[in-house]
Amino acid sequence: MKYAKPKRINQVSKKRQEDNEIYKVIRQEFLSKEYNQKCFIEQCNKQATTIEHTRGRVGYADDWARENGITLFLDVRFWKPCCLEHNLELERNPELSKQYQLSRIHGGKKE
Repeated sequence: MKYAKPKRINQVSKKRQEDNEIYKVIRQEFLSKEYNQKCFIEQCNKQATTIEHTRGRVGYADDWARENGITLFLDVRFWKPCCLEHNLELERNPELSKQYQLSRIHGGKKE
């Protein structure tokens, strides 16, 4: 008896693939603007090469974003220019991350 070859599971969903294509374009556009060229972390003057998603990447920020199909992953209102060093540090250090991220409830700094 022959068995069908197991189907490989995609590492990225089709929706995320589509979003990644859009992200590549708007990320370049975002980082090319003069006011987004330096890392947003205080007293860091390094070149920004990454994006910090200050509200995360999953879900929608508000009704407007939901109605327009703009997930937090693609919502530039909550992007900050960041150097790679600080981007990695924000991922590893919850206290630093909390200091710079925005509250989902009121849109201000997290306490």
